[in-house]
Order: sequence, then structure tokens, then C-alpha cells
Amino acid sequence: MGNNYSEDQLIEQTCIDIFKNQLHWEIANVYQGETFGENSTIGRHSEADVLLKNRFFEAIKKLNPNLPVQAYDLAYEIINSDDATKSLPDLNFEKHNFLKEGIPVTYKNDKGEIIRNKKIKVFDFDVAENNNFLAVQQLWVEGKSKRKKRPDIVGFVNGIPLLFIELKAHHRKIKVAFETNLKDYKQTIPKMFHTNAFIILSNGFESKIGAITSKYEHFHDWKRITEEQEGIISLDGILKGVCEKNRMMDLFENFVLFDNSIGSIVKLIARNHQFIGVNKAVEHFVSVQEQAKKGFISKEDAQKLGVFWHTQGSGKSYSMVFLCQKILRALGGGYTFLLVTDRTELDTQIYNTFTGVGAVQDVNVKATSGENLKALLKTDQRYIFSLIHKFNFDEVITERENIIVISDEAHRTQGGSLAMNLRKALPNASFIGFTGTPLFKDDELTRRIFGEYVSKYDFKRSIEDGATVPLYYENRGEKLRLDNPIINEQIREAIEQEDLDDDQQAKLTKLFAREYPILTAEKRLRAIAKDVVTHFNGRGYKGKAMFVAMDKVTAVKMYDLISEEWVIYLETRKKEIEKVTDLQEQLSQQREWDWAKETEISVVVSHEQNEIDKFEAWGLDIEPHRLKMNTRNLEEDFKAENHPFRIAIVCAMWITGFDVKSLSTLYLDKPMKSHTLMQTIARANRVHEDKNNGLIVDYIETYKALLEALAIYGDSGSKGTPSGTDDVPVRPLEELVADLSETIQATELFLDDECSFKLSLITNAEDTVYRIKYLQEGYNALCKNDETRNKFGILAREVFKKYKALMPDNAIYEYKDQRDAINALYSTMNDKIDEADITHVVSRVQYVVNQSIESLNMVMEQAEGYGQKIDLSGLDFKKIEEEFLKIEGNKNIAVQSLKDRVAKKMNRLLDQNPMRIDFYERYQEIIENYNNGKEYATVKELFDALILLLGDLSEEEKRAEREMLDEDELTVFDMLNRDKKITDKEKVEVKETARKLLEHLKNNEFKVEYWSEKTQTASAVKKAINDHLYTKLPFPTFTDGDRIVKTEILFDYFKTRYADYGRVA
Repeated sequence: MGNNYSEDQLIEQTCIDIFKNQLHWEIANVYQGETFGENSTIGRHSEADVLLKNRFFEAIKKLNPNLPVQAYDLAYEIINSDDATKSLPDLNFEKHNFLKEGIPVTYKNDKGEIIRNKKIKVFDFDVAENNNFLAVQQLWVEGKSKRKKRPDIVGFVNGIPLLFIELKAHHRKIKVAFETNLKDYKQTIPKMFHTNAFIILSNGFESKIGAITSKYEHFHDWKRITEEQEGIISLDGILKGVCEKNRMMDLFENFVLFDNSIGSIVKLIARNHQFIGVNKAVEHFVSVQEQAKKGFISKEDAQKLGVFWHTQGSGKSYSMVFLCQKILRALGGGYTFLLVTDRTELDTQIYNTFTGVGAVQDVNVKATSGENLKALLKTDQRYIFSLIHKFNFDEVITERENIIVISDEAHRTQGGSLAMNLRKALPNASFIGFTGTPLFKDDELTRRIFGEYVSKYDFKRSIEDGATVPLYYENRGEKLRLDNPIINEQIREAIEQEDLDDDQQAKLTKLFAREYPILTAEKRLRAIAKDVVTHFNGRGYKGKAMFVAMDKVTAVKMYDLISEEWVIYLETRKKEIEKVTDLQEQLSQQREWDWAKETEISVVVSHEQNEIDKFEAWGLDIEPHRLKMNTRNLEEDFKAENHPFRIAIVCAMWITGFDVKSLSTLYLDKPMKSHTLMQTIARANRVHEDKNNGLIVDYIETYKALLEALAIYGDSGSKGTPSGTDDVPVRPLEELVADLSETIQATELFLDDECSFKLSLITNAEDTVYRIKYLQEGYNALCKNDETRNKFGILAREVFKKYKALMPDNAIYEYKDQRDAINALYSTMNDKIDEADITHVVSRVQYVVNQSIESLNMVMEQAEGYGQKIDLSGLDFKKIEEEFLKIEGNKNIAVQSLKDRVAKKMNRLLDQNPMRIDFYERYQEIIENYNNGKEYATVKELFDALILLLGDLSEEEKRAEREMLDEDELTVFDMLNRDKKITDKEKVEVKETARKLLEHLKNNEFKVEYWSEKTQTASAVKKAINDHLYTKLPFPTFTDGDRIVKTEILFDYFKTRYADYGRVA
């Protein structure tokens, strides 16, 4: 009798049943009795054949009728050929193109004419049902040196083996199928993989899809057919998702790439979320075009192709290629794709992706200037790449309708005059926005330009699917207290000695508002540097690391401090290693020491004018760092896994659009929020061999900002719009126009009344000379005093905000002149502040702070939660979002509700165990602090504190179970253990004492009715407690005095808790 749970019966037969009954493929089992030749079982002529010749000829004759036999024979010869000089990936690439584009053959027609490079179609991509699909079990294949192999299932389409399935029994890991079986097959029957498109590995529980060049970590799940599905890993799911006839042909035609950017071919198959997302985007594009043609929607709405939000690290650049590739093949129409970014590194990354996969061959399609961009837009180039900054012209360039603008990091590239210039240059283009972070509440402009989400793939789902690795958060921040009563006076003296002008004073105020002198105090930075060195060298997975500093100066400071601490670490470790007696252990530690010694640390910061003087004023030298940045390819070195450049110190560069798969640790010491924070931490979430997770080490307590961002970023189930607010996301156009007009009028009135200056002088100026003259007059007028400067700043920002809200509507042009004039005045005012040199005064203040800290011997205090790791992927994102939105919308109701929940749970736990009084005191302190003020920040802090307390109470609720005690026993244990430090062994003894004491009393003295009121029985209870503690509690940890005190505590507790025990027993 067969084994119903064997690989053959349980897994393979299930596969075949799905192919036959649900996917409607032909099936064949040729383990025994396969025949060969013209009337063969499946169309082969021998076991050495990997193509089903009969089926292949039948298909190409139907798809390419009325050609001479010579053409068909030649097509077969080409697709079946082997070339020992080419690698397997090279052959697969070549044959994939033949199958996709047609096999080129040259032959003579009936008239004797030579027909050159006629493309013989192999598949019908338009109607999948017109192709022949056959799943074959147990196919014997003769390979190298006459070896015979028998794959589990091979899927043929028109006689071509596109699908290879390797199965394992349900109790075996599918990694075995990859490392053992698949590797052997590729070596012994390589011809089976010449035309292979997809490889599926499965044991029934786990199922993954990959390509012939894929490492195991790049085989991925296929969990869902539609984006809305929760997604489960199953054999049924991957077969239906990949092998359904239409999906399989679509996947083969439009979602396979060959990347040659590293010098050898890497084959890429779209991940599940990319396949679904790109198809949704294409369907939306087709839908809005059709609706516009029928008059159902306006032309402007048809130009909005949506927002494509796929989380950082999930292959967004490749998704762009898939989108363009599918539109070109499915829709034709000679489309031009303009890919717009706002950062050079992003522009380069996307361009390199397109060139790496062969989508772009022309090196001249990257715009080098505004003029060059205009010239490119007037051509019919298929792809054009440009920074948004190149749109520095205000004119129509082309009215073509078949231009699609793909805007990367859409929330950053579509605000301001440059974006309006883009719109004006291409009035009939369509726009799709790509982003790795979601649309936050203030991103309504992005929605107005691109429309709503067309595809969403969030942070949580990408981790669940294995598209990115989990991220862990660890707070290692330390707080620095300044108790020097005269420090303010010392700082004031330092500032007054510098004799600052108004602009320098304003810049200093902005800087000090960020606690700059404290955050960059040398003692704090040195403590962080020491911790970084220890932490980095003590990690398990030795990946790359990035340190994000406050600014450029601090980045160089950190380099010096980390380098100094690194030398100390190496000297200390060397002495420790010399003392190790075990030779094997010594060798192991020596290898780690050698690795640490060769590790290179580099600063990566952008260049700025006068930087040499600026750094010298701080006693720092930028020159060796700048020389290294200008003479070496640091980006390439950092991306190379085995290169010793392992720690990059940055402040702005490399924190977005920079992918290093081996980067596993990110040290944060810079305040960030929203998009920038999420993009920065995503540097550590890329999948890489042996990398199980990324770690965010936080020195500046960004956790609250992180939670707020994750409330929207983590789970796409909600749009992140706070409930209970009056801020309507998209308001009627007339209201927006009226708002802008009113705000501009108010600004003009303010300038006229309070500054005695008319804005029209600038807007109506005859030429640029007069415009500059009036601009200077306007600036002088608004600088009348601090109040006029501040008022103008507020009004100007309101104008910009309302102007931006109108984008991209043409109504904006009516107000462009006034807005530009206000912006010119505002920029002049702020440029003066930004350009103000305060290096000397800040360094002087820094010196005062450092001296104060050293002279008072200040101690660094560890922040709350120091060293605790939090799995960000395990957070309940919906709950986080709900709580934050409640605060913003109905803060008092939300707080009251949470207070009630906390109080209810706490009172119940306190009633069970009075030793939990600490929780009650903590609750009272939270409420008392809250009652001191009810502004938003206080409410938010209260909410955070209550959430934390609620979590701690929930953990406390489970403690009895963890300690393997019931609640009564836990109370006695807590009373005995209070104020004592005991070992693990003693803890076991104290638990047993609590358990046995309670068991004895419940079975004896407590059974006496009214025992607490009877002198004799009450004395017996006290004696039983004392005797039990005297004989059972560990000595000398518990002294005689301890036993007497604990006896009294327990006796008083038992008198109230178990007074009526005898009446209910």
C-alpha cells in the first residue's frame, strides 16, 4: 500500500490535480512507457530532447501560417541549439528574447526571394488560450555524459519547457530542493534550463518562485492574486498566481528582466506585489483613457494616473521598468517616458537600473541642463531622465499626448515653480507618482496632481512577504543634565562678546531652539562614539553600518571621536585576547580583532562654499575627508560587501535613494520625522544573504516620531486622515482661489500699512534693474523691526501654502506675479539669516557648555527603555494609528477613555495583589502631571504614558502564568521577595515557600470559620507562617529579622484577604 503522506502522493499529485482541474492544463505522467517519434506520448523524439518537437511545430505553423518548411525547421534548430562557449544565463537570455520577440530566420520564399530575419512567433500573447499548456510528471531527461535525471514536474507551453517545479516531502525544507536537487539538475541537464522562465520550489507548506540565476534568498513567495487579499503561503496560491494561463503569459512577456550591470547576467522575475501593482496601474491608465474618450471624466482627470506606493526596499525602480515595458508592449502608441527625480543620486540610480536591464541603450537621454532637456523633449526618445531642477524655463515645449511623466518620490518633486514649469512644458502629458513612503496628511498636493493610490504595498506587508527584512529598534540614548546655575550667564557673555547683527541673532535663535549645544556637547558625543565602537564590533551579523549625524561639523567630530575610541578598543581587546587560554577561542577572537583593525570609517558629506574656514573655526580639518570623497568611489566601496569600508558617517547624503543590501545597522543621532525618517531607516531593510534583520540604534529618541510615521506608513488599511478634524482633504477650487486671493491682499495691505511699501513696485517694474532696486527697498522696509519681519514671514508662508494648494490648476497663473514678488522678498530675508556666519559664536558657546559639563563632572543618564529592542514589524500599526488619530481628533474623549481602561485594569490587578501599588502610584503621577495643563503636547505625552502603562499592566497580568503560580501564590511570593535581591536558585525556593505556605493554610487554619476573630486560631496562623518561613526561606539571604517582618506583613494581608475563607470553603 502506498504512503498517503509521501512526496508523490501528498504534494506532487496535489500539484497535478490543480493543473488539471483548476488551471485546465493538459497533464501527462511519463515515469513509465513514454513513446518517442511522430506519434509519441508527449511529442519528443528521444530522452535527450527537452523541447516537445511535435507540439512546437504545431504551434508555430498555426501562429506563422503559409511559410516554407525550411523556415519552421530553422526556427526549431535555433531554439534547440547549444553553444558550449556561452554560460547558462547567457543562453537563457538569448532564448528568452527569441521566445518573446520571435525567432529570426532567413529563408527563400516560393518565388526564390531571400527573406531575411523573419520573426517566427512562438507564443500568442494576446489570447493565452490559443497556446498549448502541458504539465508533465516524472520526465526522464538524458543529460551530460548520458546521465539521466527525472524532474518532478515540467510545464511546457507550445512544446517549450518554461516551468520547472521541484517538490519535497512536507516535512523537508525547500532549501534542500534548492541546494541539492536544483543545483544538480542545472549541472547535469543544463539544456532543460535554456528556455526556462520560472522555477517553483515547494513542500506543500512553503512555496517560492525564482529564476535560474537566483540565490535562495531571492526566491520569493507568491501569496496573493489581488492586492486586497491578506495573502497566505500555499502551493495552491503560487500555482494559481503564476500558472493560470493569462497570468503566466503576462508574467513571461512583461515581468522578466535580465540585469547585466555587474558584468554578469542576473535574471529577475517580478515579485508578487510588483506584478499586481504594475497591472493595476496599467488597468487604471487604460480605464481613464477610455472614460475620457467617452466624456465620462475630464481630460485633466484622465492625466492623473495615480500614486504607486511601494515601501522602501521593495524594488520600486524595477517596478518602473516593468510599468514602461508593459505599456509599450500592450498599448503601443510610441510613448515617451519622462522619469523625474529631485536628487542626483536618485536620478543616477534609476538611470542605471534602466540601462542595466537593457531598456535604455542611449547614453544621451539624461538631461544635462535646461536647454538640453528642452531639446530632448522635442524628440521621440522612448526614455528621458531629468532632475526637476532642469525645468528652469517657463514655456510650452510639446503638446504630445503620449508622454507619461513618472515622478519618483512624488511628494518631493511636485511642489513649487519648477513643477509648474514641467506642467506648462508638457500640457497634455499624463502623470504617475512613485513613492516609497505614504501620503501623509500634508501631501494633498500629491493627490491633487496624481490622483489617489493606484497600488499600495506597505512596510508591514513587505516584511511578511520577505520582500524586506524586519527592522528592530533599540534606544541607546543618554540624557545630559546641565545643573550649572551660572551657565546661562556664561553663554550670554560669550554671545555678547561677538556683537551679532540681527541676521546672526536670528540664525542663532533657530539653532539653539534645537538644543544644539547640548546635543553636540563633546562628552555626549564621546559617550556615543564609545558605544558605537563597542556595539558595532559586538554584533552577530557583520554587515555595514551608517551613522547619521546632526550636521556636517558633527559628522567630522564623530569621525575623530570614533577613530580615537576605535584605537582604545583595539588595544583593550588585544590585551584581553592574550589572556585567553583556549587556543581555538583565541584564534576565533583574533580573527574578529583583525576584522575590526582593517575596518575603514569614512565621512560622506556634500561640499559647500568656504567649508575649509568653517571647519577650521571648529578646530576640525575637512581636507583629508574631501580628498577621499573626490579621489575614491566611496559609493562603490561601501556597496561592495567585502570591502573594509564598513562605517559611513553622514548627515544628509546617502539617507535616501541609496541601497546597500549588506547595510544592517543604522545609528541615528539626528532629529527626523515623516518621509525623511522612514526613508532613512529603510536603508537597513534590504534583503541580503545571512541577514535576518536590520537594526535601528537610536541615540536621540526618535521613537515617538517613528511611531507617528508608522501609524500611516506601516499599514495601508487606512489613508491616515485624522478623524474628527475639520480639515477637509480636497476642497472646492473656488474656495482655494478665494483663500489665495485674500491672503495675497492681506500681505499687500500689511506691506503698505505697516512697512510703507507697495508690492506692485516689484511686480510692475520696467526691467530687472528696477526690480532689483525695488526688491532691496522692500527688504529694507519690512526689516523695520523684529515684529514686522516676523509678521511678514507668517503672511508669506500662508501665501506659499495656499498657492501650493492650487497646483496644478491653471488658475494659479493669475497670482503668479504677486506670489513671486512675495517669495523674492521672503527669500532675501531668509537668505540673509542663512548666510549669516555664526560659526565662532556657536563654537564659543559649545566650549562653555563642554567646560561646564566637565567641571561639574556631569553623568550621562540612560534614557528610559535604554537597550530594549523593539521589533517594528511586530507592532499593531492599525492600533497605533487609531490612537494617534484619536488624540488629534477628539483628544479629551480619547484620553478619558484610555484613563478609564487603565484604571479598570489596574484596580482589578491591585485587588488581586496589593504589591502592585507601584503601578497605582505611577498612574496617579501621570494624571497629576496631566492636570497641570491640557495643551496638545501635554495630552500627547499623557496618551503615550498611559499607553505604556497599559502595556505594562497587560504584561503584569500575564506574570503569574510566566512564574507558574496562581494569583494568590504570586501575591505571597511578591511579599516575600519585596526589597530582596535573590539568585535564580533562591527564587525557586521562595516560590515553593509561597506555594506550600498558602496550600497549608488553606487546608488547615483558614478553614476555621471567623479564624481572624478568634485569638487562638489567629495565633496559630501567625505561628504557621513564622515556622514555615524559618524552615523554608533561604539563609543567609533572609535573616531572622527578615522572617519576623515578612511574617507580620503576610499575617496582616491574610487577615483581610482570607477572613471569610472558612465560610465559603
